[in-house]
Amino acid sequence: MKHLIIVGAGGFGREMYGAARQAVGYGETFDVKGFLDANAQALDGFQGYPPIVGTPADYVPQPDDVFITALGSIASRRRCAAALEARGATFIAIVDRTAFLGPNVTVGAGSFIARNASLTADVTVGRHACVFHGSSVGHDAVLGDFSHVYAQCAVGGAVKLGEGASVYPGAVIVPRRTVGADAVVGAGSVAVLNVRAGETVVGNPARPVQVMK
Repeated sequence: MKHLIIVGAGGFGREMYGAARQAVGYGETFDVKGFLDANAQALDGFQGYPPIVGTPADYVPQPDDVFITALGSIASRRRCAAALEARGATFIAIVDRTAFLGPNVTVGAGSFIARNASLTADVTVGRHACVFHGSSVGHDAVLGDFSHVYAQCAVGGAVKLGEGASVYPGAVIVPRRTVGADAVVGAGSVAVLNVRAGETVVGNPARPVQVMK
């Protein structure tokens, strides 16, 4: 039996704990050991969760540990995953039992496929990526490492998401479009054209906007 450690004990981490308990393999190949978080008080006031067992910067992976990141910031996920992998950590995919994965769908290590997500056929999901609740991903789509497809999105067939791209809740990407690395498709937007790397688009049809940083 492997022991899952969730990296991040904030809201996403608490959601991930619930998802892990509904995931394929829970209680058969893995259980949940606890969380890693730099804030030792992150779970104060919350009941029914396993403990915080260390920080991402300092924790030394044990032989039976496996990991999943649950951090809303893609930059933080990249940083924590890289630090833990450098110390020998093994990441696993968490796939909800209600998710539909059709033929030849592959999901990379450290990725999360949430409740009622649908990946229809020949979809490739990279490492440390997320497809959230109720989203659909069409045939032959490729989701890059650390990409996020948030809840209730529709990603068309043969769409390509670059590394670190984010598709926010309720967005639609029409088939055969490319969303570049670290690009953002805003909530409720309809992307009918390709989105360049680092670009943020919003609206229907989605158009580029300037984002204050």
